[in-house]
Amino acid sequence: MFKLKVIIISSLTLGGCASSSDLKEMSDRNAKAGRYYESIGQPQAAQREYKLAAKHKNKSEDDDAFWINILWEIITGN
Repeated sequence: MFKLKVIIISSLTLGGCASSSDLKEMSDRNAKAGRYYESIGQPQAAQREYKLAAKHKNKSEDDDAFWINILWEIITGN
């Protein structure tokens, strides 16, 4: 039973970290694209990229909280 819990916790942690890091990377790319669009005089495109960057950043932070809650429930059994 202990080995099963360890396997489940490990897989959830690795899966959660991967998706969170992917979202953070997407956020960084959107922010970089926004700066580029601003530099070439495209303020509307820059604003769209900044909104996407904020959306991806918030989503990555929400996923972290979600995975932490699941792991806590598995560990404590609540």
